[in-house]
Amino acid sequence: MAIKDTTKEAVAEIILSTLLVAGVFAVAIMAPNAVQLFKYFGKKTPHEQWRIRRSATRLEKRGLIGKRSMRGEEYYVLTPTGKERAMRYKIKNMTIRRQKKWDGLWRIVMFDIPEDKKLARRAISHAIQKLGCLQYQKSVFITPYPCEKEIDFAGECFGVRKYIRIITAKDVEGINSIKKHFNV
Repeated sequence: MAIKDTTKEAVAEIILSTLLVAGVFAVAIMAPNAVQLFKYFGKKTPHEQWRIRRSATRLEKRGLIGKRSMRGEEYYVLTPTGKERAMRYKIKNMTIRRQKKWDGLWRIVMFDIPEDKKLARRAISHAIQKLGCLQYQKSVFITPYPCEKEIDFAGECFGVRKYIRIITAKDVEGINSIKKHFNV
């Protein structure tokens, strides 16, 4: 990835997402040019390395990452706020994998999220639509593709997983227009 062609926010997203997966980055305070963060980005020019370090510093100032000492070395770790932001980035980029050959089953995702969690309800509805599910009713979505992992992840991120149900069905009313929508 060419860091020089990437926006500040995109570099921050990459750092947070990588921390979400990797857990920690070595900071190597004693040798700033040796920040092991770069190994996750591949070989970088000095200017690109500077942009990554600057982004990490900016994320630390915003409270999204913090430094922790372990075995005499300092590491960057996600703060709770940083973890939440990284998970939202992950949701933003998540997709449902289409099967090569459709298995003939419909996945119906429905939820009944309480009014006091209205923002989470809107966010989960938006996330489900962004995944490519078709809105069947107000809080009911449908897709021909397996989506359990993605829905579980989004539900956990927004703290509403216990209000979401996923049903697998062979037949659904209005099947022809739904099949046409998904080209199956």
